[in-house]
Amino acid sequence: MKTFISNQQGEKIAVSVEGLEHSGNRRLAFVQHGLSGHKGQVMVRRPLQAFVDNGFVVVSFDSRHSFGASDGSLEFATLSSFVEDLKTVIDWAAQQPFYAEPFALSGHSLGGGSVLKYAEDHPERVSLLVPVAAMVGGKYFVRSRLLNEHDSYRQWQREGRIYRENKNHPELNGWLSFDVVRDMLRYDLVRDAFLIKCPTLVITGDQDPSSTLYNNNKLFAGLQSPKKMTILKQCGHLYEKRHNGSDLYQTVRAWVEENV
Repeated sequence: MKTFISNQQGEKIAVSVEGLEHSGNRRLAFVQHGLSGHKGQVMVRRPLQAFVDNGFVVVSFDSRHSFGASDGSLEFATLSSFVEDLKTVIDWAAQQPFYAEPFALSGHSLGGGSVLKYAEDHPERVSLLVPVAAMVGGKYFVRSRLLNEHDSYRQWQREGRIYRENKNHPELNGWLSFDVVRDMLRYDLVRDAFLIKCPTLVITGDQDPSSTLYNNNKLFAGLQSPKKMTILKQCGHLYEKRHNGSDLYQTVRAWVEENV
């Protein structure tokens, strides 16, 4: 099922629902993409399929201000807007016949930060949590960029924006404002990780320059719920190598099977 819903400002959000044949199982998951991403990316599709194959109904969506079908412009993307969109989609789903609580959450990069924030704010509503290459807080993001992309980060900071390209759809290329970093600095998902109560699977790649091993180790240490961390081999932030997607799928599927 594919549809468009609207937030309180009348902005459209593209939503897809898969696995509706499993609605009788009362298992539900939401999956959110990352900054300048869309719901068709491998980092969304592989966890989504792992949940479907474990009998879940799964909701994915294009966050606003991204490269998907929803409204907005890339320059206005922030973690706060991602959090708002996740809440909007969950509120919409709560009115649908397939809705069930508690539900699972998975998100990649900025979407990973969004689902972490939701699980910290609403621990009683979340049954399973899978942050993939997650943004775990502004200060950790800045640390990663300064260590691994120092010159481009300083240029971005100095000029106030950076050009972000979509290789598959160049008509969607756009400018990314430094405001996204200023907004990230309002969040520390490591500090508040103890608020999460559900089993959590932390996933990152061993070659990820953004969601680094340092960042994920900090998050993992802060979690006090049942937890597991998997480091995928020869894997960067965008899961571009052929085996990255299958490794991600197998990791999520096996862990979900153990925890439902």
